[in-house]
Amino acid sequence: MKTKAMALALLLSLMGCTESSEETKSEVKKEMEKAGEATADAYDSAKESAADSWDKTKDASSEAYEEGKEMASDVYEDSKKMASDAYDATAEKAGEFKDAAAKKAYEACVKMKEQMGGDVSECDD
Repeated sequence: MKTKAMALALLLSLMGCTESSEETKSEVKKEMEKAGEATADAYDSAKESAADSWDKTKDASSEAYEEGKEMASDVYEDSKKMASDAYDATAEKAGEFKDAAAKKAYEACVKMKEQMGGDVSECDD
C-alpha cells in the first residue's frame, strides 16, 4: 500500500498540472488514506499481540515459579521425613545391638561363674 501511494505521488508530481490532475490527486489521497488505515491496523494488531504474548509469558513464569516452589517444599518435607525415619531406624537398631551385647555379656558371665564356681546372681547387675 505504501509503495502504491508513493508511486502515485511521484506520478502526480511528474504529471504536473494536466487536465486529470484533480482526479489523480483524489486517487493519491484515497490510496494514502488506505495506507494510513492499514498501517494503523497493523500497529494496533502488533501492539495487541505483544500485550497478549507478555501476559502469557508472565502467567507461565508465575506458574513455573509457584510449581517450583511447591516442588522444593515437597522435596524438603520428604527429606525431613526420610531423615527422621533413618534416625528412628538407627536408634532402634542401636537398641537391638545394645540388648544383644548385654545378653552376650550376661551369658558370658554366667558361663564363667559356672566354670569357676562363683555366684551366678552376681551377673544380674
